[in-house]
Amino acid sequence: MEKDWDAIRELAVEYAVDNMTNRKMNCSESVFEALIRSGAVDAPLSAVALATGFGGGGGGVGFTCGALASAILANSMVHGRVDPPSAVDRMELKGKFYQRYNNLVSEFVKIAGSGLCREIVNAFPDGYVDEHTRPNCLRIAGEAAGIAVDFLRISPDDAAMLSYDEAVVGINNWFN
Repeated sequence: MEKDWDAIRELAVEYAVDNMTNRKMNCSESVFEALIRSGAVDAPLSAVALATGFGGGGGGVGFTCGALASAILANSMVHGRVDPPSAVDRMELKGKFYQRYNNLVSEFVKIAGSGLCREIVNAFPDGYVDEHTRPNCLRIAGEAAGIAVDFLRISPDDAAMLSYDEAVVGINNWFN
């Protein structure tokens, strides 16, 4: 039976926001749990523990947004390499897998303005003062869950055909 991706997306977005608002989850846990509970990812709820440390950009240091990290993590659970040592070379990794994540990050940055927690949070005058001053984080968690579902539904073959968004590639000589 094929998944109803539109319904799953809607639920994932709703659950991610609710998780942060009412269930005391951080951004990363909120998105990852929402993806499991909505049926986008087949994993036990205990797998949410994998996401805990990504909250606040990695324990509150403000690096990669935790919501984005969970969107990537969920896609890796479904579409990642099961046997990395069997890869022929690094170009196989870049040629078959990274387009999905590159484009996922690109879509996230278009919506959030950045992939860095500190830049997303500090876009508001008070930054992150308490649970009630994070409307941007709530919105971003919902958006990240939706983006994650959008990319989960892309087949590996179709993902391998995506073009890299050079605007988000930050590694010198990446295309060589």
